[in-house]
Amino acid sequence: MSETMLPLILDGLLVVLLLATIVYAMILNRKLNRLRGNHDEMEVFVDKLNVACARAESATAGLRNAGENGKAVFREAASKAEALRDELAFLVERADIVAGRLATASEGTKIVSKEAQGQVAAAKPDPVRKPGSKRPAPAARRAQEAGRSQEQARSGRATSADDAGAPRSEAEEELLKALRNAR
Repeated sequence: MSETMLPLILDGLLVVLLLATIVYAMILNRKLNRLRGNHDEMEVFVDKLNVACARAESATAGLRNAGENGKAVFREAASKAEALRDELAFLVERADIVAGRLATASEGTKIVSKEAQGQVAAAKPDPVRKPGSKRPAPAARRAQEAGRSQEQARSGRATSADDAGAPRSEAEEELLKALRNAR
């Protein structure tokens, strides 16, 4: 009996193992079917991912171009600012020179009384001038204006540097010319 039982036990064991294999195969088949069903969803997901990657690449390229353009604009503005700074420094130097000349010229100015002004004006005829040329102011008129400005300074009134009828000295003309050229 032991000889007849041994093959039967082995056959029973083989049947149990085959049943376990069949059950496991059925579980695997269900999982594979679910994976195949999700395959369509995975394709849609991969397509969307590809589109998002392409957008990100184009956005990165756009940002890189914008950065380069911004850098070029900044360089251009910086070079213009440097040129303006140099020009302003030149104008300040010229203004200092002209101010020095004006100070030197004003140190030698004398105040002339109104009676002396009248005598100088009567004695000195107006020079003949060419058409279109500027007429220099007589010394008496300059002295009169200097006296008037000093009187105004003593009384506390401000004097206007750009009087419409006031003649300009050579230094003032040079300063105005430098300012016009700077524009």
